[in-house]
Amino acid sequence: MTGSSATLRSLVIYALVLPLALLLGYLLAQPLDLWTMMFYGMVAGILAFPLLIKWHRPMLFMAWNMTAVVFLLPGRPQLWFVMAFLSLLISIVQRTILREMRFLHVPSLVLPLLFIALIVYLTGKVRGGFGLASFGGETIGGRRYWTAFAGIAGFLAMIAQRIPPQKAMLYVGLFFLAPILNSVGNTIDFVAPSFYWIFLIFPVEYLPGQGPSMIARFYGLTLAGMGVYYYLLARHGVGGILGARNLRRGLLLFGALALTMTGGYRSFFILMVMTFLFVFYYEGLLRSRYTVMLLLATILGAAIIVPLATKLPLSIQRTLSILPIEVDYRARESAQGSSEWRLKMWETLLPEIPEYFWFGKGLAIEGRELVMVNEQAQGDSAAGAERAKLAGDYHNGPLTVLIPFGIWGALGWLWFLAAGFRALYLNYRYGDESLKTINTFLLAYFLARVIHYMLIFGNFYSDIAIFAGIVGLGVSLNGGICQPARAPARARQPVNPPMRAARPAWASPRSV
Repeated sequence: MTGSSATLRSLVIYALVLPLALLLGYLLAQPLDLWTMMFYGMVAGILAFPLLIKWHRPMLFMAWNMTAVVFLLPGRPQLWFVMAFLSLLISIVQRTILREMRFLHVPSLVLPLLFIALIVYLTGKVRGGFGLASFGGETIGGRRYWTAFAGIAGFLAMIAQRIPPQKAMLYVGLFFLAPILNSVGNTIDFVAPSFYWIFLIFPVEYLPGQGPSMIARFYGLTLAGMGVYYYLLARHGVGGILGARNLRRGLLLFGALALTMTGGYRSFFILMVMTFLFVFYYEGLLRSRYTVMLLLATILGAAIIVPLATKLPLSIQRTLSILPIEVDYRARESAQGSSEWRLKMWETLLPEIPEYFWFGKGLAIEGRELVMVNEQAQGDSAAGAERAKLAGDYHNGPLTVLIPFGIWGALGWLWFLAAGFRALYLNYRYGDESLKTINTFLLAYFLARVIHYMLIFGNFYSDIAIFAGIVGLGVSLNGGICQPARAPARARQPVNPPMRAARPAWASPRSV
């Protein structure tokens, strides 16, 4: 009986696998088109489904800060985008099957995100729809709507269940160290052509010498350095790095900062410095000996770097151009040119705020209009600013939410930022002592991100995933939002009635 069952099972498997193999072989011999790619993606998803069921949460946290793409799907969406919806779907199905599984109860965070999702949906529905160029739509820009939805879906997937305390540092490492793989896209000049298939997963976004400034911009290395930098702060804290007996931690932190500077991104440098200072403050080190050590290290570093600034690579000089030191004129002009065209674009955007104050402009773009602007933008910085304006890349956090989604989107966004800061602060104050260093870093990083978004650089539809990821990681690690322990109520002592004096036997009525 057992043998016949095994034989029947084998026949069923062969009956399914062999036709599928023949179909795949036939499609591989045909020209590649959209539907063929979708079929490949469906087959790959079915084969990977058992792995997704078991490992979808670690994969979600690992993919959150990566630039890897799923090239088998139309439009080549990023891996975190796909994992956000898949992980949420799997968590919902598990919730319906397993009674003991419960989503973490954090209504103060879920409500503002649902409000934002409603505003984004209504705006997209009225202002041109959610068209995707990868599906042949004339109106493009729908990817940005779905990016915002993916950030919200990913947060809900993160709070599906608590991260086990013994795996806290594992998930922190997946979240912050996975961006090291983003640097693969910068290795195209050093990889043999036979390995170019790697760049289907890790796309080459910035090549050395790309752009009008001819300054090498290593974006992938920048993200890798930031990931290592943040992981060290989350694992050891400032006190654990400065107080270490060996210099390995300090050298790793400085090396990660230097690696980030190779990208030439001034805003990232400011963000990392702010994060370090906020961690320093929330660890209560302002009145410690580490303050003197930090000041001396800053003075020593300035004494070494300032005389050699003009000898450094141009990308690092561009990063240092925010400081009042002498750098190469090419790095200075590149930085100033970037700042000037942003200011000009903001000047032209300010008159549009009243027009879209009550109901936003949306993120949809007419394909023909974008083609015309791209043709004019070749070699023209003013047209380049017009292209960024048309695409909604305003390089200013408040404008990227106020103009596309109006005052209601801005209020919902401020609501979530305030709720996120409150949640992280309560976890920092009242969370488990074993998570103290991580909670301190997440609070400091979130605050630095908010300032960076409001004053330096931000983009709503992409940054919502960054902020939701920080808060989602903190809530998932702590099992919700921690609250101060309540003092046990004092038990009320029963009041005994006064005892009456015993009546002598001779006074009893019966004895009379």
